[in-house]
Amino acid sequence: MVVIGIDTGETGDAREAAARFQAQHGLTYPLLVDRDDSVQRAYGVQAFPTNVIIDRRGYVRYAGAGFDRAAIDRALEELVRE
Repeated sequence: MVVIGIDTGETGDAREAAARFQAQHGLTYPLLVDRDDSVQRAYGVQAFPTNVIIDRRGYVRYAGAGFDRAAIDRALEELVRE
């Protein structure tokens, strides 16, 4: 499994904002910056943060606005059981 966070860089220094968010939530995965909003457009992101889990076949298995760690954990656990 690969986990990657993507920051839209919508305000100020995007790298700095991503690093603060990462530290605040104790995230250990890398956060990338979507400078041209191509990822945002591809997944129809309307709210921040939005979390998307894509399975190994490329199917979106979870998409949710906000940071609901319990929902993300449940979605990941379901994928692991498959």
